[in-house]
Formats: sequence, C-alpha cells, structure tokens
Amino acid sequence: MQQHLTPWMIESAYRYLTAAKHLRRGHDMLDTAQINAALGMEILLKSFVSKPNGNLGQANETYELDNNAIKAAHEHLKAAERIPAYRKDRPPSKHDLLTLFYAIPEPIRQRVRLDRHEHWIERYRDVFTNARYRYENSAPKGYDDILIGVLDELIDDVVDWYREQKCQDLFIVCHGLTPADFQPKPGKEPEPS
Repeated sequence: MQQHLTPWMIESAYRYLTAAKHLRRGHDMLDTAQINAALGMEILLKSFVSKPNGNLGQANETYELDNNAIKAAHEHLKAAERIPAYRKDRPPSKHDLLTLFYAIPEPIRQRVRLDRHEHWIERYRDVFTNARYRYENSAPKGYDDILIGVLDELIDDVVDWYREQKCQDLFIVCHGLTPADFQPKPGKEPEPS
C-alpha cells in the first residue's frame, strides 16, 4: 500500500482538529473552527502522498509532497469536469481537498474509509482558500461543523491503519488511550521494574 508512513503529519492534522473542536465552542468562532478543520484535513490527505525527506526516524522528520500524484489527480478531475472553470488552466491547487483525495491511491482510500467521505471532501474542497478571509466579498456567508466530525472520524481510522502497519510513533501508539489504559488490570500484579 503506502510505501512511507508520515506519523508527524497525522499528529499535526489531529492538533488542528483539536483546535477546531475548542474553537467550535467559542462565541462566534465556527468559521475559524471550520478553517482549522479544513487545514487538518488537508494535512491528513497530504500525508498519503508525501514521503520523508529529512531527519528520518526522528521526532522532527520532514516530508515532501508527491507533485506528480497531485498533477495526475488534477488531470483526472479535469477530464471528469470536476475542476471549477476558473481553475482549469491553472496549475493544480495543493489546497484543493478533492484533488488531494484523488492523489491518494484508491486501495488506501478504501482501506482507511476515506471513500465514504468523498461527498464532504468535495463540498468543502476550497474552505481553506476561500473562507480564511471572511471579510472578502467571495467568502462564504455561513459555516458549519461537518468537516470537524469527518476529520475526527478519519483520524481514528488512519491511526488504526498505522497501528496495523506496526508504526511505533508515540502519537500513533498512544492516540485514544486514557489513564485507565495504563492501570494494572484487576487480579494481575504489576510487573517488577
């Protein structure tokens, strides 16, 4: 499936999701929450078409985006008439969530259950670029938290898949654990140190 895992990108997407969840509860902050969720989704999708290019195996590992996969996805969407007319003659957008979605190989999209969210990914494909500046005339006039829920679900699915790949990154290993998970089970003695 995926040749290189990119756990730091998954953790980064999770951090933007967490910020979005906090902002969603704030007074008049739903627009900012949605933008954070869109950025988290962008990073999550890019994680599948990126490969490590520096500080390999370290906590600060860096990644490089596969531009050929992005271009191929853009051409596919253009042929299917799913690229907006104003962008057809422009280079592929690395922020377009639908382009990033199609840059991911189909078996991976199916395995991590991305494919069941294609509708939402397409609907919110341009939130990060079009909604950041709500004072602009072209900015959307309404916001919602659907993308937050989709990203939340996907991160859990992706972490599960990374665990199946035997990823030992600390974020991946500990994601979703609670303090109770670290307590000895009743009837079992703790192992001596």
